[in-house]
Amino acid sequence: METKLKLIEKERDAKVIFACESGSRAWGFASPDSDYDVRLLYTKPLSWYLSISDRRDTIDIMDGDFDAVGWELRKSLLLLKKSNIPALEHLFSPIIYRSEEDTLSELRAIATDCFSPIASMFHYLSMSKKYEEKIAEDTVKLKSLFYALRTAMAGKWILECGTMPPVRFREMLPLVTKDIADEIEHLMNIKSKNAEKYMHARPENVCDFISEVIATNGKYAKTLSGGNPDTERINAFLYTSLI
Repeated sequence: METKLKLIEKERDAKVIFACESGSRAWGFASPDSDYDVRLLYTKPLSWYLSISDRRDTIDIMDGDFDAVGWELRKSLLLLKKSNIPALEHLFSPIIYRSEEDTLSELRAIATDCFSPIASMFHYLSMSKKYEEKIAEDTVKLKSLFYALRTAMAGKWILECGTMPPVRFREMLPLVTKDIADEIEHLMNIKSKNAEKYMHARPENVCDFISEVIATNGKYAKTLSGGNPDTERINAFLYTSLI
């Protein structure tokens, strides 16, 4: 991975300050053929920032099963300020490919300030409803089932714990009853041995659980609080990262 990161830096005239795994591998329910979804934060030379011209602030690379997306640091900080879920989740990924300890510590502290329970809940609620529709048939794609589960459970975590949900899906299982947790673990084991397109008989109890959680999340979503981003702290971090 380090070789790939150095090549990206050379070809894109960028400095990668953070790189992590996202998606199913980070969430902990990858299939054997799951892609590597690498996410990057990078800075550009100072001259890039001292221009009135619009500049491209993303990097996109598709190379076989290597899927890399990079965001320029200022862009990412603006997204964090809005409690953007992908921007938040990337920083707390359990699989880190590159980051300095002090940099990651400050980014995570900024992310914690910016985390908005209400904005995050509505993001997860939208996603869980989308995937709930995909698991209504007699047979379901386990990939869709786990996407519905993860986003529904993330909303449940926000309601019950009031904090940013864990990226690693298993860490949210203590919120559910033992019988549901055991069935989820069983399905995770099946998914880990089958391709992304694998179809499975619809697990009625798990799907009913998902629907119940989504309904509860929707009922209380508007009661949640917003985030508390510290603009001065964000600006100071951007400044020190560029000089």
